[in-house]
Amino acid sequence: YKRNETKLLNSASILKVLTFGTSYKVLGENYKFKTSLFKHGNDLYLKLGADTLLTTNDLIELFADAKTKFNFSTVNNFYIDDSIFDYSSPYPSSWTQDDVWPNSRSITPYIIDNNYVDISIKRSSLTTKADIIQNDDYKIPIINELKLDLDNSQIQKINIERAHFDNSSIVKFSGVVNKDEIIHLPVLRPEINFDIKLRKALSKNSINIMKKIITRKTPQNAQEIACVSHSIEELSVPILHNSDNFTSEVVFRVASSKYQNFNKSTTFQDSIDMFYNVNNKYTQNEIKITDASGVSRFDLINAKTAVEMFKDYLNETNIADLMQTSSQGTLNSRLLFLKDNLKAKTGTMENFSSLLGTLKTSKNNKLIFCTIIQNSTKRKAVLKSFENDFITMLFRRY
Repeated sequence: YKRNETKLLNSASILKVLTFGTSYKVLGENYKFKTSLFKHGNDLYLKLGADTLLTTNDLIELFADAKTKFNFSTVNNFYIDDSIFDYSSPYPSSWTQDDVWPNSRSITPYIIDNNYVDISIKRSSLTTKADIIQNDDYKIPIINELKLDLDNSQIQKINIERAHFDNSSIVKFSGVVNKDEIIHLPVLRPEINFDIKLRKALSKNSINIMKKIITRKTPQNAQEIACVSHSIEELSVPILHNSDNFTSEVVFRVASSKYQNFNKSTTFQDSIDMFYNVNNKYTQNEIKITDASGVSRFDLINAKTAVEMFKDYLNETNIADLMQTSSQGTLNSRLLFLKDNLKAKTGTMENFSSLLGTLKTSKNNKLIFCTIIQNSTKRKAVLKSFENDFITMLFRRY
């Protein structure tokens, strides 16, 4: 069945299947996102692997392991190798102002504890202002202009913006508060956040690095003494199940670095070029991408090409095993009777909805499908209901 199958439409998050599929082919199913500690003489190098699952506890364990193999009292210099990809531009150029901070984390190899902090908003009966509490080791400089609604007559609305100018590291909170709330906020300075958590991990292991930690590429003949890692399969969950834009962009960038044999610090454009080179049988008249996550309104695909590319990935990789089924991720409450028969990725934006995946039908046939709805005046729930009916029809009829 086909209708408007060659019409270019905004993809939303089903693009993640195609960009992750490309990354998966380039990186390979055994790829590990490693954070490694190397020694070169009496110098130490912490080589970042852009692991989006890295935590402070991981770093604590890394240095605990390293202490059994290296005498830290002999260290001359401590360096961080952040060369895995270029991060001078923190967001894809095709993203709009609404797509960047505080709605998204900047794309960087300096990643720890998800690059998020929790900000607690607390009512106080002693003042007309609400209290702002930060319990994370990384602190954001905040101007508190929140007003307390003492008689609960207003709807709670909290505005968060950078104070004075777009690059400011100071954040202004304004609006009306009538109840306690926890706000999940991306860190403003990932390098500083990482440095704070790194020094905490060193301190937990009674390791004193008094000198300033600076950046330098790891020498080729340096010796690895400890590492922590997460597999590409683990990182596929935030992308393919939870539709995490940040992880999608980071993995895509790491793949482009490997595609270049890690010979250069790759840019966003290098990632886009990799995508077209790996999928060179498809032209830019059939698919146009400007990011890895489908956030950009400039991403355009057609259903025919999406199905054909996904079929290629199914033939060449085990990507279907990594995808969500009913009751998981963004399919958590949808098509529950199709559990394990359906492997799919959803896409949702304002007035857009899309679905790409594979289905084992009631007659034991295997189908690949893609549906994209754009510029609809219907509510999101109506669009999702249509998709559910469409997949149900395919399952029962074929």
